[in-house]
Amino acid sequence: MKRQILLSALALGSALSVSAQQTINMPIIQTKYTADPAPYVHGDTVYLYTTHDEDGAGGFEMRDWLLYTSTDMVNWQDHGAVASLRDFKWYKNNNGAWAEQVIERDGKWYMYCPIHGNGISVLVADSPYGPFKDPLGHPLVWQKEHWYDIDPTVWIDDDGQAYMYWGNPNLYMVKLNKDMISYSGDIVEHPKIQDYQEGPWFYKHGKNYYMAFASTCCPEGIGYAMSKKATGPWEYKGHIMDHTPRTRGNHPGIIDYKGKSYCFGLCYDIFRMETSRHAEQRSVFACEMEYNEDGTIKELPYYQDAKLEQVGTFNPFRKVEAETMAWGYGLKTTRENPSGPWNPTLFVTDIDEGEYLMLRGVDFGRGAVEFTASCSSQLYGGIMELRIDAPDGKKIGEISIPNTKFKYQEFTTKIGGAKGVHDLYFVFKSHSQQKKNLFNFDWWSMKEVAAGGVTQSKVVEDGGTGDYKAVMQEFDGLDAHTVFMPQDLSKFSKQNPLPVLVWGNGACTNSPWEHFKFLNEIASHGYLVIATGYIPMEEEPYRGPQSSAEQQIQSIDWAIARNSDKNSPLYGKVDTKKICASGMSCGGLQTLYNCADPRISTYMICNSGLFNNPMGAIPGMPMPSKDKLTSIHGPILYMLGGKEDIAYENGMDDFKRISHVPAIAINLPVGHGGTYRQPHGGEFRFPAVAWLNWQLKGDKEAAKMFLGDKPGILDRKDWTIERNGKVK
Repeated sequence: MKRQILLSALALGSALSVSAQQTINMPIIQTKYTADPAPYVHGDTVYLYTTHDEDGAGGFEMRDWLLYTSTDMVNWQDHGAVASLRDFKWYKNNNGAWAEQVIERDGKWYMYCPIHGNGISVLVADSPYGPFKDPLGHPLVWQKEHWYDIDPTVWIDDDGQAYMYWGNPNLYMVKLNKDMISYSGDIVEHPKIQDYQEGPWFYKHGKNYYMAFASTCCPEGIGYAMSKKATGPWEYKGHIMDHTPRTRGNHPGIIDYKGKSYCFGLCYDIFRMETSRHAEQRSVFACEMEYNEDGTIKELPYYQDAKLEQVGTFNPFRKVEAETMAWGYGLKTTRENPSGPWNPTLFVTDIDEGEYLMLRGVDFGRGAVEFTASCSSQLYGGIMELRIDAPDGKKIGEISIPNTKFKYQEFTTKIGGAKGVHDLYFVFKSHSQQKKNLFNFDWWSMKEVAAGGVTQSKVVEDGGTGDYKAVMQEFDGLDAHTVFMPQDLSKFSKQNPLPVLVWGNGACTNSPWEHFKFLNEIASHGYLVIATGYIPMEEEPYRGPQSSAEQQIQSIDWAIARNSDKNSPLYGKVDTKKICASGMSCGGLQTLYNCADPRISTYMICNSGLFNNPMGAIPGMPMPSKDKLTSIHGPILYMLGGKEDIAYENGMDDFKRISHVPAIAINLPVGHGGTYRQPHGGEFRFPAVAWLNWQLKGDKEAAKMFLGDKPGILDRKDWTIERNGKVK
């Protein structure tokens, strides 16, 4: 049952994506055809038992009963077939596994199973997952004079008395004994309820008893009746869902769960995506249901127009069976070498190019740093991309699955880029000419970033050209900042600490996407560099809100805090007395805005300077007056792009006004953009590293770049330099 189809087949007008499920309620199971939902709440879990229409069936071909579980109503784990007709040794046919219901009592789980034409039987298990066994060896109820004994529904009342109703087209009832596998008294036939057809669902809500049912065919809706007693009489109240041509068939299942009420039913919508013909290929729906003050039920629209919201979130930091999903259209689930319905090894298969598996509302918390998946491939394998919020959303990682010769292997990769709650997509792609049956997917798990740990990481340009290969990272607890540092911190200590550079970005962007090569290069020379803004994992322009000057102060705070945190890899390895504040363009203005902070040792202002006339400045830029220059209390370097630089006049004017601290202005005629985006930061990196080595490390050789009758900067092509009287 391969389904490469668009939702437009249902006239819904958008690609078949559960992004559409935010507004359109779709069948909750897509990997198999399911019908006759029988939900049961036990603890914090919904156990959804269903019947199973075989693929390709024209009429009713039903051989086993399936189980799905959920703790949030939108993500469902497939447990496969937990019982089948084979469990009734006395039944010799291989069809007729009709609408069952399961209930728990005193630690035992009872499955009431109609076998079409052979009455209603019961199976018992010690677990909701089975194995279920036949305790009787014959039907519990069988009125052999007709074939009306189908669709059992069971409820245990507050006084402990259990009741079983069933029947099409008539409604029957017995009182079950406490053993739940026998009954007392006669079978009671109830008076005909208006619009009743089949599929009764008996339950109690508040002080009222309810009998929901599939209303008269065809098409069927969902009707209901109410009573003050478990035994009736039943008063017809109308529809939970009216007859519409879109329903075709129906079978209700109703529960209360986590403060809400839900109505389950069935439809043919998945099958309709593939063909216009009719066949018994059904799919289970669920939607929220509400009661009026008098206990009557508010009528629901058709499932697609009804509401189903997630309750809670999904935890990814555990072993998750791959057959757990909110959406997996086109995929199938099956068992490995099945030896019986309880074989636990269930996996996702029939994976083709472009398909995806999706989970709703995944809570990544502080962030996920590692992903492991168990997969196998018999031929060419493929690629599994992890994306958030949409099938083409932000990619947070991927793994490549080769030919494993049928054996399952674990594949692990570093991931990053997701914090908080997002929808998670596993997008499947081919890396060969084979586009179908790429691989099998058994389970997956994630590791959460430790408190204060790395949430994203990327090595830029092989770590830079310095002696200490650097890495670009994002840390939990330091939101909207990007950190560059040497990969190997073992070479740093209290005797050889890392000086600090805090950086503000051009255009006040909240990501160093234009400057990360330049900053990474600086870190590779033995610096802790903290840039304002989100880590640029992809080389794409940042288009979010602006940064603030306060973020630069947060960078200093974080560096100092990490140096004193015994659980930090930077513990005792940061020189908190050697801090350079720096920034480009708007980031330079942010630096000058913060210049009075006494923790700053030196400054490096890049393609920037304070405005004499703030008219025409970018909205949101800090706009201190020229008087702010008197708050500078350490040596300062202006690195400008020559007269073509729009900040040239402002920057040179700043330089000429500064006489109380050493000040140097250097220019390279490249314009306002500098060379930051060139490999390793281009030409600007050489004076930048030299300035930092001189001011923060006391490197006398580096000082020669700026000092003497012929500063070393002049040996480099096209540079010019000016110095004030404080430069010695």
